[in-house]
Amino acid sequence: MVLTGCATTRQSEDLGSGRGAKVARDPHYNSGTLRSYTVRGTTYYPKIPSVGYSETGTASWYSEESPNPHTANGEVFMADDISAAHKTFPLPSVAEITNLDNGKTIRLRVNDRGPFVQGRIVDLSRGAAKALGVYQTGTARVKITFLGPAEGGAPVYAGPTYAASSGDERRYIVQLGAFGQEANAEAAQDRLEDARIDRRGGLYIVFIGPYKGAAAAETHRQDAIDAGFSGAILVRSD
Repeated sequence: MVLTGCATTRQSEDLGSGRGAKVARDPHYNSGTLRSYTVRGTTYYPKIPSVGYSETGTASWYSEESPNPHTANGEVFMADDISAAHKTFPLPSVAEITNLDNGKTIRLRVNDRGPFVQGRIVDLSRGAAKALGVYQTGTARVKITFLGPAEGGAPVYAGPTYAASSGDERRYIVQLGAFGQEANAEAAQDRLEDARIDRRGGLYIVFIGPYKGAAAAETHRQDAIDAGFSGAILVRSD
């Protein structure tokens, strides 16, 4: 993989550490990617952090030139999908990333390893870089928060989110969740009156709204949180 702004080619890295590799175990994750591995003399120890664990540092983005690219998790890498690489998070998992330079926040699928460049904590796919406003700058200071395992083989994407402000006339929905399985989406829909489902990009998006202005939408988001949807977010619908 060619790393934009980085001096490495991820595809040439050997992520296997051989005999004696330490392995974290959890049925929600690919066990092969939980083994310790060594790159350029540095050994990394994948671990399963507590939900809510976060790191702050520099993000970069990468693309792929190989005709048959695969991530460290064995998935086909699509540069314009919303995904990321992390050195130690379990794969596949869900993370929330906030660009601290512009305030944009997205949730995405972590399914690859890297970046192996000092001072960088996460590599974004080209699609994720565009969503977060990192595509043009190449790097940005971000906060990444671990949210747990990803569901099945479906992509995970939510956002970007927007802060509520007075005088906002734009329209927003409150996204309650994004699911790879229709049955799971329907179960979430049944938990809140007026919730609807929209099929988008292989996911079933459960939401309420739209509402005029982020301030009004934020009121409904808080109601959704009180109803048990702790991950509810505002998403522009116009």
